[in-house]
Amino acid sequence: MSCQIFEIKNQEYSARINLSRGANCISLRNEKYGARILREAAGDGSVDNPYLYGMPILFPVNRISGGEFEFEGRTYRFPVNEPSTGCHLHGELHQMEFQLQEQKDNRIVCSYPAESEHLYLTFPHEFEIKVIYELTEEGLAHTTEVTNLSKENMPVFLGFHTTFNLPFCADSNPQDIRALVEIGEEYERNMTTYLPTGRKPAFDEVTQELNQGKFVPWEKPISRHYSSGRNGRMVLYDIAKDVSVVYENDAAFRFRLIYNGAKEGYICMEPQTCLANCQNSPFDRQEAGFDFVRPGETKTYRSKLYVASGDCR
Repeated sequence: MSCQIFEIKNQEYSARINLSRGANCISLRNEKYGARILREAAGDGSVDNPYLYGMPILFPVNRISGGEFEFEGRTYRFPVNEPSTGCHLHGELHQMEFQLQEQKDNRIVCSYPAESEHLYLTFPHEFEIKVIYELTEEGLAHTTEVTNLSKENMPVFLGFHTTFNLPFCADSNPQDIRALVEIGEEYERNMTTYLPTGRKPAFDEVTQELNQGKFVPWEKPISRHYSSGRNGRMVLYDIAKDVSVVYENDAAFRFRLIYNGAKEGYICMEPQTCLANCQNSPFDRQEAGFDFVRPGETKTYRSKLYVASGDCR
């Protein structure tokens, strides 16, 4: 299969979309500030982890214990693709080929149809996921539409493993970057299985720093799971250059996973519609974000990503 990469651009921004790998936005750059916003693969396209470059789509997002859950009397079984935890992790949509539906200079529409002859994994529903990227003066508008084409209610668990460059300007000092994540609550996880324990701890120093926009991702490893708070914004601020990268997600993305792998050079700020293992959660399904789409219905999820002068924390 040939690699299909398309570019969209306007006067200030450019983005590259890889239709061969989940319609992933593998590059987002801002010419005015000389910013490479998303972490990009090496020149030959090689990656050491498919989740840690661009903004790959996750469906079903996060971990499902045993790969199995019940919904409306039906048993759903996904392959256990993380043997160390006994979980299904993130689905395979991030590596599936999408179809090009529309392209303009500043806009591209991509589609993945799961039809009866070619169902997605072991998921027993026909559906279509449409991903739309559009560059405007305000930055990158990112829209995802999930349409249920089956005759039964279809569970939907969506997220993006959005991975940011640190620093995002080439001549910046990474120690000058501060991260803000507007947080509601922390959901503690068992750090062997990475599944929620049922506890919601009080804010510690790391969480307080994130919530106040003072977290220095270069200095501290982090892997934390949160609900979204206030307006749900996530911001990276370069205090020396006085420039911000801002990530806005609509209210459907109720949860966040913040991760930097204890390594230098990136931070993942992942919007997610549900809690990890929401299907088998110690919390009730409403709190955990378990959601579904009715037959013939479309649900829409929106985000915006941009660079701005000044402190946007």
